[in-house]
Formats: sequence, structure tokens, C-alpha cells
Amino acid sequence: MARTYRILGQRNPSANVLSTLYTVPDSNSAIISSIVVSNLDEAAGGGASFRIAANVSGVAVGNSNYIAYSVNVPARDTVTMTLGITLNAGSIVSVNANSSLVTFSAFGTEIY
Repeated sequence: MARTYRILGQRNPSANVLSTLYTVPDSNSAIISSIVVSNLDEAAGGGASFRIAANVSGVAVGNSNYIAYSVNVPARDTVTMTLGITLNAGSIVSVNANSSLVTFSAFGTEIY
């Protein structure tokens, strides 16, 4: 099995909009080693909260899909999650934040 180590996805979603960060390509599987969440807000007291979900294609995100829920990230700060999540073809990682100044980056390995 071939492996590619890479940035799996980067996203700066609109506030309060659940957005796809990464979808595992057909005939592949993937391991997400880490997700980095950054709050770009420069204002004092500009904290934000975020959510991350993982689910299979065609299934709506529900409570059981969340791997992080309403986690706080202070202004001018970063939260790094070391994960090791394994995903099969078509699986989706979705992200959401209550601020448009929050960015998400997923790093890992695609296996094909």
C-alpha cells in the first residue's frame, strides 16, 4: 500500500457554518495525525469556540460524530489536537466555529 503524508485540508469557514475540512478520496483510506485550530482575532477578549466532526459520506452530522464540541480557543492562540483518527473512503471531517476568524488545518496520511 502506498502512502502520502500531506496537508489533508485547510479551511477558514464562515461563522456558525458547518464546513467540510477533508473528504477521504474514493478507494483510499486516511489517518489524521493532527488538527490545528487557530484563532486569528487580535482583539483582547476575542475568544472563540469550535467543533469538529467525523462521519461517513451520506450521513448527516449528529451528536455521536463530534470529536471536539464547543472547545475554546483564545484570541491570538492555537489549539493542536494530536489524534490518529483512521477513516475509510468517503469519510468526511467537518468543522464549525462561532467566529470567521478561526482557521483549521488537518495533517496526516492518505493510504491507497
